[in-house]
Amino acid sequence: MKSRKLVVAVGTSLATFCLFAGAQSGPVSPSYKIPDTGKPVDKEGPRPIPLMDGVSLTPYFNLSFGRDDNLFLTNTNKKASNTQVYNPGARLDIKGAASQFGLGYDLKAGKFSSSSADDYTDYKLDAFGEFVPSSSMGLKLFGDYIGGHDPRGSTDRGIAGTPDEFRSTSVNALFAYGANDAKGRIEVEAGTLDKRYQNNRATTLASDRNTDSIGGRFFFKVAPKTSLILEARQAKLDYKLSTSLQDSTETRYLAGVTWDATAATSGTVKVGQLKKDFKVASRKDFSGTGWEANISWKPLSYSKFDFYTTKSVNESTGLGDFTLAKKYGAAWTHAWDPRLTSIVSLSRNDDEFVGNVRNDNTDAYGLKLNYKLMRWLSVGGEYNFTTRDSNVSGFNYKKNLYMITFGATL
Repeated sequence: MKSRKLVVAVGTSLATFCLFAGAQSGPVSPSYKIPDTGKPVDKEGPRPIPLMDGVSLTPYFNLSFGRDDNLFLTNTNKKASNTQVYNPGARLDIKGAASQFGLGYDLKAGKFSSSSADDYTDYKLDAFGEFVPSSSMGLKLFGDYIGGHDPRGSTDRGIAGTPDEFRSTSVNALFAYGANDAKGRIEVEAGTLDKRYQNNRATTLASDRNTDSIGGRFFFKVAPKTSLILEARQAKLDYKLSTSLQDSTETRYLAGVTWDATAATSGTVKVGQLKKDFKVASRKDFSGTGWEANISWKPLSYSKFDFYTTKSVNESTGLGDFTLAKKYGAAWTHAWDPRLTSIVSLSRNDDEFVGNVRNDNTDAYGLKLNYKLMRWLSVGGEYNFTTRDSNVSGFNYKKNLYMITFGATL
């Protein structure tokens, strides 16, 4: 009932705002196009199999081999292992005159030669439906069901005998009013996420939770390809353990600009207030500056630079009340010829464990090469180096990951 009241309250506030004003993984909520045309079709990439008029199926299969020299992200007694990942999947698309639907399934099965206890089978089933009654109105419904895991060492729950496995279900809706080229435009969205852990219940029981979210943003066009943004988002986190102290409400009020002004540059930058209010007084609330930004620069048709930064709050997995996280990153994607593409990436995460003395700085560097042997077959190589420097020395680590991937489709 409280969640429904929140939806009504925020929806009413946005409607009132629009009367006076003149409608995620990266982190910035993009403008929803009516209709959503999706990514451009790669003529040299996978070819969907036509099943009937407006219906197509796109299957794929990836096979990866590699080596991880620090499986549990530890500072001492490191565990190294060779690994294989099998990744089959398929996507079904249905397109009509005023609607379109999609259904996808992706499975990842990982095997570790030196640590079979860490073998995993993750999967994701996702679906969406889009309805476009007019050029100025669109509704998109989407959701997924995920079976996943937290690798041992990736949380602060302590290292159990096997990875922590979870199941999550999410349902979301996004309504847009205002044509893509209109002076003013509104988007309203709402969603719910249910996450439950399946094993290691002595340490994972406290992490089961529901998250209900609501948000809206108003776009005001100031140039043909540039708009100002006002945005409000709120998420209510309800932990299922009756004695939990983690129940909270997160709120963001952001203002900024989004642009696609030239063929070379596009981006979105938003800055504003970030709040986290706990239900119990014993937890420390937070109110401060938050931001979300990503910028793409494409100086050449075959070369692109992407930059991003965010400041957000993350849920605790055992230490502190929550984590105040600042992220910075960049990637350079370059097509050396029609067959060979490279990606060079770097990132920095600064994590402050509020309610605990711990602070972490994590740097990551990556290099990826992909070569198209044929239209339907590719081979890629990847190297990633990650290092974490913490003021609590037991949490320092360095990790090298090497992977070779073969990808096939029709």
